[in-house]
Amino acid sequence: MDSGKDTAPIDLDIRPILAAKGIPFTRQRRDVWRYFLDSERAATIPEAVEDLAPRGIGQATVYRTVTLLAELGLLHRVQDRAGEVCYTAIRVGHRHPLICGECRRVVGFSGNNDLSELQRRLESETGFSIYGHHLEVYGICPECQARGIDL
Repeated sequence: MDSGKDTAPIDLDIRPILAAKGIPFTRQRRDVWRYFLDSERAATIPEAVEDLAPRGIGQATVYRTVTLLAELGLLHRVQDRAGEVCYTAIRVGHRHPLICGECRRVVGFSGNNDLSELQRRLESETGFSIYGHHLEVYGICPECQARGIDL
């Protein structure tokens, strides 16, 4: 899962975000961030703990780092169909997660045009001045459907 590089591509580099908050970008934080960034599926904290243990990253560090990254808006908390809490990295740009409720595969989508129109309509109908939104969509991916899993 780790590319072996010390830094993420420039558009996914979280160092400036951490630095603005006075938070050091440690090797452990980098490794936890890369774990979620490089994953194609949402992962639970216990899964991350297990996968990161060979790198010398302990359970408490993973929990604290996931909490920090989620609070900074870099990790997004999602749930699978069983209600298990998982996390996925937020990609830079206007992206939303489409999550398979069975295998937790995550695919990003933008929805820019459709969501902009919805936002304008909501402002008109409610009088709100909308400054942002978050959208996540759940479904069953094609691979899980092929295995006979349906809604």
